[in-house]
Amino acid sequence: MQEKIILSTVSAWELGEKFETTKAQKNEALREAKIAKQDGDLSENAPYQAAKEKFRTMGRIQQRLTREMNELIAQGHTVVDPICWAAGKPVSTVELGSVAEIVLGHEKQTMLIAGARDHHFPDEGEVIPIPYNSPLGAVLLNHRAGDHFSAKINGREQAITVLRVRRPTLVEILNVFPSLREQVADCDRTT
Repeated sequence: MQEKIILSTVSAWELGEKFETTKAQKNEALREAKIAKQDGDLSENAPYQAAKEKFRTMGRIQQRLTREMNELIAQGHTVVDPICWAAGKPVSTVELGSVAEIVLGHEKQTMLIAGARDHHFPDEGEVIPIPYNSPLGAVLLNHRAGDHFSAKINGREQAITVLRVRRPTLVEILNVFPSLREQVADCDRTT
């Protein structure tokens, strides 16, 4: 049986937001098409044709997102809160929610081992999220500081050294997931 996919709360929210935004854009395109349709000859009505194409495009995107969500439901998934990663107990091996400082080839990199859909470049900080199930994320799992090994990543043999493994700081989590700043601010107001 296939393992459950692990998503961060942020990725789950973003997937839901994309679906709702696409649905709203599709409805807006339908409204535009109905208005443009009133202008007569549909074969030469550019606004109608544009609205109709937008409606089709939004429909395709909505179908793709629905398929993605159905796959997640069918596979099973676990949603994790990245803020908990900062508060967790110390780690000695690379795991979900840990920061791995590595040398990949000859370049030093600082990676947050994150959820399956967390693959963006943050605006601030040096920590870059990589999905735990990505080629690099998967080979880093369970390694310790001081480990030197080679792994085939994206078809190329790569030399990897794990320099340090640690928990992320709250600031690093908020840099990687800026939408969580509001959640932290809400917690501060209630305490």
